[in-house]
Formats: sequence, structure tokens, C-alpha cells
Amino acid sequence: MATNEGCKALYVGNLDSRVTDYMLYEIFSVVGQVDNVKIIMDRNYQHGGMNYGFVEFVDHLSAEQALLAMNGRKIFSSEIRVNWAVQGATQKEDTSNHFHIFVGDLSPEVDDSILSKAFGAFGTMSDARVMWDQNTGKSRGFGFVSFREKADAEQAISTMNGEWLGSRAIRCNWANQKAAGATGPSPAQSLSYESVLAQTPPHQTTVYIGNLPHGFQQHDLAPYFQPYGYVSDIRMQAERGFAFVTLDSHENAAHAIVALNGVDIGGRPARLSWGKDRAPGGGAGYGAGAYGYGSGLYPSTCRWSWS
Repeated sequence: MATNEGCKALYVGNLDSRVTDYMLYEIFSVVGQVDNVKIIMDRNYQHGGMNYGFVEFVDHLSAEQALLAMNGRKIFSSEIRVNWAVQGATQKEDTSNHFHIFVGDLSPEVDDSILSKAFGAFGTMSDARVMWDQNTGKSRGFGFVSFREKADAEQAISTMNGEWLGSRAIRCNWANQKAAGATGPSPAQSLSYESVLAQTPPHQTTVYIGNLPHGFQQHDLAPYFQPYGYVSDIRMQAERGFAFVTLDSHENAAHAIVALNGVDIGGRPARLSWGKDRAPGGGAGYGAGAYGYGSGLYPSTCRWSWS
């Protein structure tokens, strides 16, 4: 799991539309010295019509105290949600410890906004995202929805599975099988697609898979990965119980990690993380002597640039 040590920025969700940057600044300044505030308007109804924002403090301790003091407080009768923010192309709530469900059989017209509206009624929804083919720009027919509370995720699965969304009846299930029996959120139980995607550079398309059964071969492993994209290479270390699988895109590889981590393969829970690709134009390859693999989750540097 990415560590929050050193982070100074907080995500603040479920903000009433009347809350301004200045108002949010004044509220959080009660806890510590605020360096920057930005509110994002929910113009496309991605968050049920409620705005969200980011508050950056001058130090980590102040941010930590604000997280503990402000989460669940009411502003204009709306209970705000405060969490650590995560680094990325755009700032967003850290959903790595949330509960994630898979939504399949999506019709082509369903986008992030439609998916968000469909699942927004289930209380603590924190993110809704359709997976897109980067080459064609079309939907891949599935997506993921995240919830802060397991009960809301369970209700969403039981209520929405088989319901019509757009022109098709959708399928809903846990994004990771281990989440179904979880008693509380933890990184080992459910990986966030967003956090996995951000762990390595865009050129990275190789996945490490460990804890494979003895004697497992390429033809045994390939069917597990083929639903997530074109499998261009499989390098087996059968006697050591692991392999490296290369897919056609960074996004597809990330989806495979999220979907297959913990899945029973030959009676064993599979362990997935990023492998190591050769960087574009040369550079380090699979590591000295063998096929190296990353630790799976890298710390965020928590740097921010708001405009």
C-alpha cells in the first residue's frame, strides 16, 4: 500500500454547492496552517451533484490532525468525507482501501457519468469508471465502482446485478474475490485500479504472477489473462512457481492485476504485481540474471500543482 507519510494534501468530498474555496480555507484553518485550497465543481454529476475539493497544509502533522478532526463533520447539513489525496494526473480521493465491484456487460453508450448516476444512490460510492480501449476510444464493456463501506458495495451488487443500464442487463460482482469475505478494508483484500495504474510508467505492460501450482505451463496460464487484453508473451519459471505475462497495454495489465490478485488458480491464491519492462529507447530490462519484479505498490511522493 502506498504510504501517506509526508503527505500534506487532503481530499474533501460531499461538499454542498454553497461551499466556496474561502469558506473551506477558513474551516480547515482552525486545525492548522493551510497552504492551498481548491474546490472542483461536479458539473457532470460524477459525484451525485455534490462538489469535492483538496486542502493542502504546510506540514503533514496538520493534515493528519485535520483528517481526524474533520471527517464526518457537517457543512450546510452535508456530512463531508475527508481522506488522504493521492498523486496522479488529477488529484482524487485515495480509494485503495475502499471496496470495489466489477460491472460487466455495459452497453457502448454507458460512460463514467451514466455509471456514476446508476450507482450513486448507494450511499458511500467514491468512484465510478468505465474502462476504455485506448486504440479505438470505445468502451471495453466493463467498469469498476468503489465504495467506502462494504455494506453499500454489497447492496449495490445485490440490487444492480441483472438490472438494465442503457440497452443491456449488467453483471455485478466483487472486483476481487477476497473482498467478498472481507470484514474490513485492507490493501491485500482489494486493489484499486487507479492506484495500480499509477504505480509504474505508461510503458509498463508486464505482470508478475506468483504462487502458481507446480507444473503449471503457458497454455494453462494464458486463458486467465486473455479476457483482459492481447497476451504477447508469457515467460514461465514453472519450477519456482511464478511467471511474467506481457499484455498489449498498461491499462489492460493493471486491470489484470486488480482482477486476478487473490483468485484461486489450481488451488492456490495467485499473487500479482508489476513486472519490469524495458523502458522505451533502451534502459533496464528484466533485472540482473532473471526476470525482476516490483514490490507492487510504490509510495506516493505527494507533490501537488494546482492551477
